[in-house]
Amino acid sequence: MQKLPFFFTAKEIISQGRTTQENLDNIKAWLSSLPPNNFLPGVQDEMIVIFLLSCDNDLDLTKNTITMYYKCKQEGPELYDNREMDREDIKKGMNTIQLSSIPVRTDENYAVHYFRLNDSHYRAFDLIPIMKISYMLLDITQERNLPSGLVVVIDMKGVSLMHLTRIKVSAIRKYFQFLQEGFPLQLKVIHFINAVYFFDKFMNIARAFMKNELVEMVKVHPPSTSQETLFSLVPKKCWPKEYGGDLPSYNDLHEITRKQFEEKQKFWRREQEIRHNLLE
Repeated sequence: MQKLPFFFTAKEIISQGRTTQENLDNIKAWLSSLPPNNFLPGVQDEMIVIFLLSCDNDLDLTKNTITMYYKCKQEGPELYDNREMDREDIKKGMNTIQLSSIPVRTDENYAVHYFRLNDSHYRAFDLIPIMKISYMLLDITQERNLPSGLVVVIDMKGVSLMHLTRIKVSAIRKYFQFLQEGFPLQLKVIHFINAVYFFDKFMNIARAFMKNELVEMVKVHPPSTSQETLFSLVPKKCWPKEYGGDLPSYNDLHEITRKQFEEKQKFWRREQEIRHNLLE
């Protein structure tokens, strides 16, 4: 079986007491019991551990999450395939927004994903590659030192009403299905900072695809929010310096992400090949 390269092993996570060999064996036995023509690949131990941790070691929930993870990827190739950094749409997405898997964790061992507009012209906003690279960031976060949860920070500065015209409903539906049913990391909260006055219009569109649990995770903060309040939401050590944080600038963090994506190319090609071999 082809394997994906990780900087940790399942045995290491088990030795830390975060899951058990019994849980791992249970999921492996379930995968082995599935009919040969199912769409699930041979899932390696490290991926199973990721799923177990994302589900608090609830075995039934883990099985459902694994199923939906691969089902969503099978049904949404525009979001999960061809993650090549030399593609024009990926280049455009990386120039339109800036993003980072923040290199410092919270005290709870939560990862922080940070997003902001770099090019605020609405015509530059192509939703599908932006969605794609936002999920590519997850693989960067989970390649080592597995987090216990995820905090998302989205800076809405520069977002205009015209950006809403660039929304593609079918893509949003697929994006939220994965986020809510197949996402292999516990999402804790989504902070929108510098929220625009028409944020409710955005939420009216998104709410159609969001379960109540996800809606309740959304926290909205106006441009007048104080630095002290921001640091109460996410520790100072996890903010770029433009917000008064301890980290380098968001430009520098974005360039780090770009290099991480380039170094991850072989991983994504292999992951796609593993999935596609099932359909041949």
